[in-house]
Amino acid sequence: MGLSLPIVLTRDLHATLQEQIYRQVRDGILSGSLRPGLKLPSSRDMATELGVSRNTVALAFDWLASEGYVECRVGAGTFVAGYLPETKLDVPARTAACNGNGSALSGHRSPITFTGRMPAAVGRDRPRLAYDFWYGRLDRREFPVATWRRLILENFAKAGANLSDYGHPAGDPQLRTAIASHLGGTRGIHADAGRIVITAGAQDGLNLLCRILVVPGSDVVVEDPGYEAAALLFESYGAILNPVLIDGDGLVTDNLPKGRDIVLAYVTPSHQFPTGVTLPIDRRLALLAWANETGAYIVEDDYDSDFRYDGPPLTALSGLDREHRVIYLGSFSKSLGAGLRLGYLVLPPELIAAAIAAKSLASYGQSWLDQAVVADFLNTGGHRQHLRRMLKTYRVRRDLLVASLHDAFGPTLQLTGSDAGMHLMWTLPENLPDAVTVAAAAARFDVGIYPLPAIGGRSFNLRSFAGRQLILGYSSLSPKEIVTGIRLLAKALG
Repeated sequence: MGLSLPIVLTRDLHATLQEQIYRQVRDGILSGSLRPGLKLPSSRDMATELGVSRNTVALAFDWLASEGYVECRVGAGTFVAGYLPETKLDVPARTAACNGNGSALSGHRSPITFTGRMPAAVGRDRPRLAYDFWYGRLDRREFPVATWRRLILENFAKAGANLSDYGHPAGDPQLRTAIASHLGGTRGIHADAGRIVITAGAQDGLNLLCRILVVPGSDVVVEDPGYEAAALLFESYGAILNPVLIDGDGLVTDNLPKGRDIVLAYVTPSHQFPTGVTLPIDRRLALLAWANETGAYIVEDDYDSDFRYDGPPLTALSGLDREHRVIYLGSFSKSLGAGLRLGYLVLPPELIAAAIAAKSLASYGQSWLDQAVVADFLNTGGHRQHLRRMLKTYRVRRDLLVASLHDAFGPTLQLTGSDAGMHLMWTLPENLPDAVTVAAAAARFDVGIYPLPAIGGRSFNLRSFAGRQLILGYSSLSPKEIVTGIRLLAKALG
């Protein structure tokens, strides 16, 4: 039978057998016990040894291959990928700067600087167009209203002291526990509830991090192009932005600044905003190695990772982090709705006390009712069921948008980011005008499509993103609206 892998499967875990095989092989590769170039057992042999179906092992191998851990060679077998040296992550972590009390809270800081600019998602008071391809907007017709109403009534019936007492500044313990379980099963993040702090959405979470980590003159790495709302927030605290170029494989990790005291790097690796590209495993490991070497924290904004249409789910960057350099930033804005205003941080142990202290200074926490309802929704399987339903719905809409664009503008369109999330990016061909002109022409036909600045994308490198990119969201539009909207767009540009 050849090589035998030390894999132990437990059938009463929340993780599926496929996921357990994937994780244990992945961990063996990252630890160096499975060295680059090593031939793994065949799926048939491993299935026989583990007492599972061959398909279970084959799916685990496909998952590993999709993230670059293994290479499947036709007629030869499956091998550990050659570009993963076992020392990739074995870099001593630099201790975070702390004050005398062991807190990362900063001392003196200058007042926050306001530029007068607001993020694009805030204060959008213009009327919506009939066929509005705005990114990241949920279809309110798909919200689980009946379930939500029932959970609200049930929690009101047992409200007790929740109506009169303050909750814990870090958030409702049941919700934090439910989030920890959810992340372990869906994103490969194994963190206990004590490392989770509930926030009023992702932007509130970023604000909290700036309060404890950023002082005027702090160097912060951002993606280029990237999320303007984050950049504006960092600038408001006096940070110096260090843009790092995005290419077809995401953040160009070779361009990360060396020899500088970087405080943090803000990244969107699973579905980069706004390009939609996914950061491959070699660059994820390089980013983690850079953080270990420099002592910088990585803020992983996983804003719409619940929706991945092509290939197996990706392990979050935080799930690969062994040195506690990654701060995971999540929210329920894309799965349940931005109006809920609930998000969360998964923090390294040394930042927990500082974050809770800063949170208690900023507010006394979020609504107990919203937190209790979301906790019940997670614990009863309602959230998982809702995500499965929305994944199917959004996949149909994604497919229809891509097909409609190809039908209208030809088979050679340059589209990125369509394998996940709730939007894609279209780089316009040379025979069409620039993005602003195309968007204006579309608006005259009641169709909303958006250049990067209009939807909150900031580009520092005009040579690479010279106004020829359009963002099209599809999650809030019905199939009929998508088809009609693209037909009208073609007419506008005809």
